[in-house]
Amino acid sequence: MDFFISRLFQLTQAILLCLVLDSVYISPTVHAQNFRLDPLKNFCSRWWAQSVVKNDVLYIDSGVQKWNGTDVTSPILGINSYMITIPLNSTWDWKLNITIDAQAKNVKNPTTGTPPPSLIRGHMFHGPVDQPNVYVYGGTTFMGNQSFEAFTRPEPSAFYPLWSYTYGAGNPWDQYSRDTEWTPNHGAAAEAIDQGLAFYLNGQIDWGTAAKTVDSFPKTEDIYVPMEGMVILDLKSQSGKNISTSGLRGGAPRVGGTMEYFASIGGMGALVALGGQIQPNLASPFANVSTGSLIDFETVDVFDIDSYLQKPDSNGTWYSQNTTGNVPEPRIDFCTVSISSPDNSSHHIYLYGGRNPITNTAYDDVVILTLPSFTWTNVWPLGESPRWGHECHVVGKRQMITVGGNTPTLTCDWETKGVAVWDMTALTWGSVFSVDRPEFQVPNKLLNATGGDANGNGTKKEPAMGWTEQGLKTVFETPSKTTPSPGTASGDTAPGNTPSPPTPKKKSTTGAIAGGAGGGVAGLIIIAIAAFFLRRRYRKRHSPHELPDTSGPSGQASSLPKKYELHAVNENSPAELYGDEIKELETPRQAIEADPMSSPRRAELPGTNTAPGALHGVPIVRTPGDDLPERPEYVAGLRRPSRERKRRVSVASNERREDQADQVDTSNEREDNTVDQKSRDIRVEDNDGEEKSGG
Repeated sequence: MDFFISRLFQLTQAILLCLVLDSVYISPTVHAQNFRLDPLKNFCSRWWAQSVVKNDVLYIDSGVQKWNGTDVTSPILGINSYMITIPLNSTWDWKLNITIDAQAKNVKNPTTGTPPPSLIRGHMFHGPVDQPNVYVYGGTTFMGNQSFEAFTRPEPSAFYPLWSYTYGAGNPWDQYSRDTEWTPNHGAAAEAIDQGLAFYLNGQIDWGTAAKTVDSFPKTEDIYVPMEGMVILDLKSQSGKNISTSGLRGGAPRVGGTMEYFASIGGMGALVALGGQIQPNLASPFANVSTGSLIDFETVDVFDIDSYLQKPDSNGTWYSQNTTGNVPEPRIDFCTVSISSPDNSSHHIYLYGGRNPITNTAYDDVVILTLPSFTWTNVWPLGESPRWGHECHVVGKRQMITVGGNTPTLTCDWETKGVAVWDMTALTWGSVFSVDRPEFQVPNKLLNATGGDANGNGTKKEPAMGWTEQGLKTVFETPSKTTPSPGTASGDTAPGNTPSPPTPKKKSTTGAIAGGAGGGVAGLIIIAIAAFFLRRRYRKRHSPHELPDTSGPSGQASSLPKKYELHAVNENSPAELYGDEIKELETPRQAIEADPMSSPRRAELPGTNTAPGALHGVPIVRTPGDDLPERPEYVAGLRRPSRERKRRVSVASNERREDQADQVDTSNEREDNTVDQKSRDIRVEDNDGEEKSGG
């Protein structure tokens, strides 16, 4: 029976494997599954990727990657067609023990039959806290190397600008249609996680936006057409709306800037837009990244979300506010994160890196804008490794993690895993992400901008030069209708939402199964499962097993026996624990015939019954071939006693035994004298390998 079930199980496995291999889908345009380069092992640098943090996992999608490796003579450019994940639920050092997983994006959406695109300069959104998936919005195809193996031509239209990804799902990708002509990229984005809303400000279309732009645009990455408006996405219903931004400072759409969300400013939160490039005097439809002008940081722009929610048919209200302090140089392609003081009395935007494409200057600095005083403080002014095209996120309790970036002074990124860590309180760089860092406190260098202390208690409630627009003062004075968590970031983490991350799967670079083999495969799976359980049941029934314990009340079996793992000097040698409980060693079970003289029953012996040669109340041990009693050898630690036992008779023990014998009743004197002559008190003692006897 066992042989028949085993053969049936093996045959079913073989048939299933053949059918699965035959049903593997290989897309004619998505070549990631045949790609010879590994996105982790062949990493040189990566920039313009999309990334987000959710449920203690860092997601990194696509991006331009510079590849190197043993089979490549020099680094080459090409699209990264993988979704990369890094767990954030445990401490790691990217130089020593970081865990990185990469999944090829070659699984089609079963509903539409469309594979997810691998784009650049889009944005990833966290999504509502009660949803497991993250979202990817916007982006463009990297056209810089069309001969690259993973290159895929742009889609014919922008019908699906929004995608969602669910980590670990069988069909992880889904897409959502929007009635829009173009999919933007290179815009500024922010998210109100507590409201399920996402915002995408301005942006551009370019050579790689769609099939139509491939033929109509100049063949260069530097040419683009700015896009007006701000897209507001409701990620709960996957719907959206585009509102006008004609009232925004500069009078022209922006590209390459950032935007941050603060839940506790205004009735329903506020957006702060920073930096970017504009083309105010554009004579033709096309703009060049090396022309135009950059938005300075001497003024920032604030959007009152409640002004739009109160009147959804309106475009909402933008306000401008002048800043003071160590104002950074204008730039694009920088990253920002935001965090509030423990008591929400001050808010801080950390700005890192970036570039000026007009002067071809790159930056390596960290500058912080503090609200509501709107004061800039340069806390890291003179870095030696400029970086642009990167992203950054608040992780843990007080750290900022940077993701990727173009390093113009280096051939490859010196951060060999593509991430680095900044302590937002200590204001220092490092390679260690720690889940045990203390809670965020306002850095000492920012206390002049807040008028408070490390825990908040800010006293500066308005800008040093006053409010540029009185309407913004009203927004800051309006009580919040939302309930933000004090001391938490506004970008990637949701208050009170810290579930465990999914368990990372093994890195897959060989492709995924896009379809099954129909009802035949399903039937074979059922047969395989049935064969497995039949085989398991048969083996279990015919294999030795332990009888249930009947020591429970009323003869019922007690709870499952405890398992005790012994860590001995030699862990392969079983040892017995000293104690009152019965503990079974986890060794292979074997049949052993019980000693016919033994009995599991307990009986209390009278106090006058003492075996010849023994002491009253002291146990004895008899070994095979030895009729003399001996005490159990005591061995310190958990190890076996030595096999060769040395014996010697203790004179002191004999004297004690004689004293005890004198106390026995005189009627047994003859027997006691006989016992006294034959008895020995044997002690087992290792003494340099020599056997000594006395008496």
